[in-house]
Amino acid sequence: MSQYKQEPSEKDLEDAVKFRADIHKEALGKIRLVKPDIDSVIDPYRVEDYFQWNWEYPGAWYLYVAIPEGYRSRDAFVQFLVKNTLDHYSGR
Repeated sequence: MSQYKQEPSEKDLEDAVKFRADIHKEALGKIRLVKPDIDSVIDPYRVEDYFQWNWEYPGAWYLYVAIPEGYRSRDAFVQFLVKNTLDHYSGR
């Protein structure tokens, strides 16, 4: 990998889509405990937001799939999605 950030590959995109779908499935399970009729998760993040860049010594960027920046943990992000979806469906 060069010292410059490169565009995500098709494999990177596939990995991000699968990772995002797994998180949505987890969130939807929690949502349905409260509102069984809800069948989708309201996620304000694009698939590309699930990429993180990291600078590796001695000078190369590498890309990995992770939760969007700004969340302490996967559980915190799932809880955000649950709240966001429930708020959306309750009209808030």
